[in-house]
Amino acid sequence: MHKVFDWAHTSSRGVLLFVDEADAFLRKRSTEVISEDMRATLNAFLYRTGEQSQKFMLVLASNQPEQFDWAVNDRLDEMVEFDPPGLEERERMVRQYFEKYVLEPATQGKGRLKVGQFDYGAKCSEIAAIAEGLSGREIAKMGVAWQARAYASEDGVLTERMVEEVVSDAIAQHARKVQWQEDQERMAQRHSVMDPAFRSSKDTPVLPPLTGSSSPSRSGKP
Repeated sequence: MHKVFDWAHTSSRGVLLFVDEADAFLRKRSTEVISEDMRATLNAFLYRTGEQSQKFMLVLASNQPEQFDWAVNDRLDEMVEFDPPGLEERERMVRQYFEKYVLEPATQGKGRLKVGQFDYGAKCSEIAAIAEGLSGREIAKMGVAWQARAYASEDGVLTERMVEEVVSDAIAQHARKVQWQEDQERMAQRHSVMDPAFRSSKDTPVLPPLTGSSSPSRSGKP
């Protein structure tokens, strides 16, 4: 950690440090047992970001910003929420990944993949309409799954039914993930009511829980 910040300070033009899944090592110190290495990393991060700097800007991305340690939240100047893709974005992505994983291999003779007789343009629009809440990653995985279904079939043909089955599975899996998160949040709420230690102002999350979105937080004063 110290080496990263030492390197950032060597730039004469400034550096933007982007940390994806930042909650993996910047979690609250008081709400779970963390290893000594993890605690040392967090402490090093807090030490190196305690004052404003013109040498670098820090961007943290997280699907669970409520997990950040209170001292990390205190260092963030701006919080930007990225909602799941809307209908127009979903349709563009569905078409993009259908073309990438299905149409291109089928038309370029890569492997034995073929597309059955159905209006895949209309089907992409239909999928986008019912895939509300799915992230870009989940939509991309549908494209991979369509290709896998075709290759796994006897004749290598991707049928309309296969496409629909993959979409149904993706929507069901997304619903389960949302339910798991809601259950976890309810358990944490009950725990916080029962345990006075959880009611410390230092442990109160300042970011709202998000569902299926990635929320980078930008700081000009790391």
